[in-house]
Amino acid sequence: GSGKTFSITGGTDCYADRGIIPRALSMLFNEFKRRSDFSYQAHVSYLEIYNDTGYDLLDPTVEAQSKALEDLPRVTLQEDEDGTI
Repeated sequence: GSGKTFSITGGTDCYADRGIIPRALSMLFNEFKRRSDFSYQAHVSYLEIYNDTGYDLLDPTVEAQSKALEDLPRVTLQEDEDGTI
C-alpha cells in the first residue's frame, strides 16, 4: 500500500512511530492540561471513507467482534442551501 493507514494511526512498536491521530489527540490533551484556567469538552469522530461512503468506526452500538465495514453505520454528508457541508 501507499502507507495511508500507517500515516493516520502509526505503528504499534515504537512511540515515535505514532501517526497523525495519536499525535493530534496528544497535543490537544496536553494543551487542555497546560491551560487549566479554561474548561474543555472534546468530541471525537473516526470515519472511514470507502467507495464514496462514510462509515462510523467509533459507533458504540456496534459490537467489537463485528467490525466489517458493511456492519458499521453509514455516515452521510449534507449540504445547506449555500452548498456548505
